[in-house]
Amino acid sequence: MEPRVKYVFDTLFMAAGVELRFESVPPRDAPWLLYAPIETWGRPEPHRVAIAHYADAWTFFEGHSDAAVAEDWCGHRLVVPGSIGEVGRAGDVAADLVANAFYFLASWAERRGADRSGNRRLFRGSVFDRLSVPQDVVDGYLREILEALRVRAARLGEGEYSATLWPDKRAYAVVLSHDVDFLPMGIVGALGQGAKTLLRHLIRRRRPVEAIGALGGLIKALASGRDAYGCIPEIIAREKSVGVRSSFQVAVAKEHANDVNYSIQDDAVRDYLKIIMEEGFDLCLHGSYHSAEHVGRYVAEADLLATRLARPRGSRQHFLSFDYDTLFTAQERAGIRYDMSIGFPDKPGPRAGFSYPYFPYCLAEDRPYDVVEISLFLMDATLSGYLNLSSEEAESVIGSVLDGLRTKGGCASVVWHPIVFGGARDPGYDRLYWDMVTRIAKSGGLATDGRTANDLWRARALHYASFSSG
Repeated sequence: MEPRVKYVFDTLFMAAGVELRFESVPPRDAPWLLYAPIETWGRPEPHRVAIAHYADAWTFFEGHSDAAVAEDWCGHRLVVPGSIGEVGRAGDVAADLVANAFYFLASWAERRGADRSGNRRLFRGSVFDRLSVPQDVVDGYLREILEALRVRAARLGEGEYSATLWPDKRAYAVVLSHDVDFLPMGIVGALGQGAKTLLRHLIRRRRPVEAIGALGGLIKALASGRDAYGCIPEIIAREKSVGVRSSFQVAVAKEHANDVNYSIQDDAVRDYLKIIMEEGFDLCLHGSYHSAEHVGRYVAEADLLATRLARPRGSRQHFLSFDYDTLFTAQERAGIRYDMSIGFPDKPGPRAGFSYPYFPYCLAEDRPYDVVEISLFLMDATLSGYLNLSSEEAESVIGSVLDGLRTKGGCASVVWHPIVFGGARDPGYDRLYWDMVTRIAKSGGLATDGRTANDLWRARALHYASFSSG
């Protein structure tokens, strides 16, 4: 149990920007935490926060069952059986928040529980949906512990337990990224994509006005000689002009019907994509639909991208399709340093209950994987496809997600596909992206790329025992 407990505390307090030590003897004149069974707490101590440990809650992780019910405790939803007791004292934490945090941070439901079906996980049917659990549930556990510590710190005349995590005192961070899923192959490719787009708006989305807008955007682009669906040089030029840089996810495999339409082996494709590195932008691997089912297949894709363009440091899986342990094992072997695949395709917000980067957990070896997860919170395809929102309707959802991150001082990734920037796919969604970039800056946030967020998080991780060994 000990590695998992320390992993939870290190993950939570690193997100709060608070350093901590694990000691066998409690300090006399500093706030401290005791994680132990309630019957061993003894009398209250003015500088101590006691958090209940329940053996039954941790025994749960020795099996392969999943949470069947959720219980309410002080405004929080707890799902691990046996994690709430009948006895507690004001100011202490009588529930095993640590075991529950581990359940979500380790994505237990997806790896051992009821959500383990196929390689794509939707919010619909997930533990959050089934048991009415808030998507930011682990954030709530962290707030509960920090608030109890603040009370103790006030008695000693100390300040609040919080720190500025981001450069230049920015309040939060958003990693900008673009999944390169489609590249038009001349006029024929553009017309084919235009036909698919019309059918999508008319039949699936039932939005004829947007179908007309997309058709108008395609005609306008073709008439002016503009790339209606590729748009990568345009994105790079405009991001440079507004002072931001994003991550580009490039795929190399075409082995499934859902995979991309281009081949990195094509010299014309490679030459088109070279601008990403030439302009100093972040090149990442967009793992193919089946790549995270076999470690060797994923590593081979990373090696091919390195041969054709450059060695990727980051990654996101195409269609968010992956087996958890295969993906992170393969990424360690391929030298991938950060990932942006943990997110729901059909719902904005957290998929692991957490609004900060974190290290996924290897259950087999009881250690964190050496990969920083920068969770996916927002995607254009979620808003326009799964939720069927117009650009005007999607604007309030984007604002809500960004406000939540700002309030918590968190960091997550967003993805906008290059195909929408020419105005011929989802009218108005290109504007949404640039408005989002502006909104991040005006609200005190940092809009950046994956490599920057990864470097910042790894530098911070050196101060925490669970991660400092690399």
